[in-house]
Amino acid sequence: MDFRWWDEAHATLWRIAESAELLEARHKARQTARETVAPLLAQARPDCGWTEEKARVLRALDAQGMTGILASAHNGLTLRLALTVWELASVDAGVATCSLSGSLAQMPIHDFGTEQQRERYLGRGELVHGALCLTEPLPGAGADAISLSGRMVQAGAGANGEPLLEIHKRGRFISHMDFAEFVVSAVEGDGSGVRGSGLVILEPGDAGEFERGSPVRKLGHRYASTTNPAFRLIVPAARLVGGYTMEQEVIIPCFSHRALLEPALRRMRALLGLMTAAKALSTVQEWFTSTEQKSQEAEFRLDMANLWATGEAAASLGFFAARLSDELDCAQDPSTADARLAALFSPAAKLFSSSSVAELLRQVAAWGEYGALSAIDLHARMVDAQIEDMYMGPAALQRRLVSAAMTGASFLAEFKKWTQEMDALAERMPQAGLRSLAEGMRLWQWTLERLQQQADTRGARLFCAARQGVTFAMADALCGLLAARSLALDVLVMERDSHSPDSKCVSIFHDLSILAAGHAASHTAQTCVELLCGYAERFPFSGIQRRALAEQRTKLCVSLRGMMDARERIAEFLRAQGCRRGNRTD
Repeated sequence: MDFRWWDEAHATLWRIAESAELLEARHKARQTARETVAPLLAQARPDCGWTEEKARVLRALDAQGMTGILASAHNGLTLRLALTVWELASVDAGVATCSLSGSLAQMPIHDFGTEQQRERYLGRGELVHGALCLTEPLPGAGADAISLSGRMVQAGAGANGEPLLEIHKRGRFISHMDFAEFVVSAVEGDGSGVRGSGLVILEPGDAGEFERGSPVRKLGHRYASTTNPAFRLIVPAARLVGGYTMEQEVIIPCFSHRALLEPALRRMRALLGLMTAAKALSTVQEWFTSTEQKSQEAEFRLDMANLWATGEAAASLGFFAARLSDELDCAQDPSTADARLAALFSPAAKLFSSSSVAELLRQVAAWGEYGALSAIDLHARMVDAQIEDMYMGPAALQRRLVSAAMTGASFLAEFKKWTQEMDALAERMPQAGLRSLAEGMRLWQWTLERLQQQADTRGARLFCAARQGVTFAMADALCGLLAARSLALDVLVMERDSHSPDSKCVSIFHDLSILAAGHAASHTAQTCVELLCGYAERFPFSGIQRRALAEQRTKLCVSLRGMMDARERIAEFLRAQGCRRGNRTD
């Protein structure tokens, strides 16, 4: 089947249609994934260890520049990485993870490194593949660590008089270690000779023990490299990323490990969200192109419609977060409103993908007994999605980040303005399904304000960090609204853009947007009612507030009109495309 209409739509939706550089990056990544990587994967054994077959895949990525993107990127890192990760993840998520080996460990060096560090480690020489060693064995720390079990102490001075550091670090579930040529490791000073935390660069040739670790046995990401390494090395203090200062013979890193990691983790969360979202849309596309008998079950096509709409919303949110990240990287003043939004949208993109896509893949996979899906290994994709949920911190961490960012006064003011803009758009285009999104956004903010005011007889607040059943539920609802909003705005751009595909394509994307908005608004309504009314015995909810809630909920319910019609139209589109494919096969 010719999917140029989908490619053209995505180029406009993701705002890359005007950039020849980004279009070329996508084309190159797709060509590499389908023509080079896919045949190699067909010959490789899905073993947890590092094999020659996997090494050939890595060399193929190297040859096509898929592991050195950071060194060649000019106007922002994240969007170009996102397009590459998207295309590779559509073939295999483990391969997409391997492609990041030349970028993830380099990011802190790119952002904060000294001139000498950038010259040596940013892909210009033999040191191309790196590993970022953050997560430690329990009860150690992870991506958001305040304290670390990895330690650095002074170990005298080198021949040139420069201080030396003795590094002790054990890693857990670290990617790329089988082939890493350097490691960027998070460590903390002993408090006497070294004060504070930082990132230190380790190399296999350093004095001491550089143990790559045994392979981690895991069900997902089988074509990636994951081990539990251990390091006990002596390295010069100049390996501290960003440099150091000396105060009364005490080494003090110029940047803490958290400051060094913040931009890298912000970018990676958006990328991982897209990696998971790619599974949804590649499943829809593979079903389109399958030569096997299509399921004639209407319910199956409705489940596929849900998966398609959710995948498009997750992609729109992920690419918005990627663009926002690039804008922040290019900003003269990093302490801008963009920084606050990026701190919200990147974990929101990862959280929405990991919490929604895997569940919908499970629902679609239940139809595996029918011929429609036997050629698509949805079980592997579900497991991969669960693995990706753990990278850069599990869903609980993303919910904590979102729930902390969403209560800021500046964000809530911005969110209110977005709701008003959505109201105006809904008035001008009543058939676009924007009213349900506007009502969902309004109800979410109204509920948040009520929850923040509710208190029990002792004065304890209902909405507080310790009550994650409330804060996390509101974070989940917000992520759905943000994803639906991103898709709705992207579809409006596609409709008016000169590069837009034909009207039939615009129509199906309108239906996908209506369905995503309806799902987000429905979930928001359920969440808000449960939280406001479910705690009423301990946190009184007045009759006036109940009536106001009922009024807003009624408006939201009325606004859902046409949502299921849109799902039926998407299902009919899927049926028609399947029949057309089947007729050509015959």
